[in-house]
Amino acid sequence: MVMCKPSEFSGRIASLLCAGLMASVLSSVQASEASIKDPGPDLANFPNSAFTLPKGRAYAELAPVDYGSRTRGGTPSQYSAGYLLRYGLTDDIELRWLSQGYTWSRGADGTSGMGPQIADVKFHLFDENKEAWTPAFGIEVALQTNWAKSAFRGGVQPSLSLNFDQTLPQDIAFEYNVGVTTQDSDAGKRQYQLALSWAFQREIVDDVAVFVNGFTNTGQGASSSAVGGGLQWIPAKRLAVFTNISAGLTDITPKLSVLAGFAVAF
Repeated sequence: MVMCKPSEFSGRIASLLCAGLMASVLSSVQASEASIKDPGPDLANFPNSAFTLPKGRAYAELAPVDYGSRTRGGTPSQYSAGYLLRYGLTDDIELRWLSQGYTWSRGADGTSGMGPQIADVKFHLFDENKEAWTPAFGIEVALQTNWAKSAFRGGVQPSLSLNFDQTLPQDIAFEYNVGVTTQDSDAGKRQYQLALSWAFQREIVDDVAVFVNGFTNTGQGASSSAVGGGLQWIPAKRLAVFTNISAGLTDITPKLSVLAGFAVAF
């Protein structure tokens, strides 16, 4: 009997899940009806939207370029090729599977391998009411697994996010998340972090939008924070291309982060 190493096993599990999701989606939807504009990609900027995919629709969002430079505190630079797979179970419930993907960490103890796999469910609860000035609202529940190379395992970690979307004057889309994440300390004790992220986005010409965004994760006396901006282009009905560049504001945040990717609707 051939035994797999944990990193090989997690990679095979992720591949099988990806293949199964894509096969089921392609057999059940008509590509001509799929659109990347509604509700739009989640990987492009820091917050996730309050909206879910329509029932039976799917997105494959890929970030083959995701680079974080060395931090002021001395943490080595890291490069990864992440992904987010989304499927509309109902019009208001979305199943999600994501990961940093294959990751390369530099430094004296540099290593490479698959990052943790994360199972995620998003619930869309209600739409925006412009007259009452209330935003669209959704809830996201995620569980980070230990399906990763040993060097990148961070324990089984749950998280919760409250997602909001609101339209501001001048057709500016305001998206923001408030949530709680967990992580294990060096002593193995669970720690809780407040997670905040936001983005202001506006379409400048047809199918081209620019945005500014930022995030802050704080807890146990340490915080990571960054601000930046980017662009999203929709060259075809089912395809979006995006990039996001940000600068770190704390000692434990990469001084420079660069993300570039694309999303395809099915």
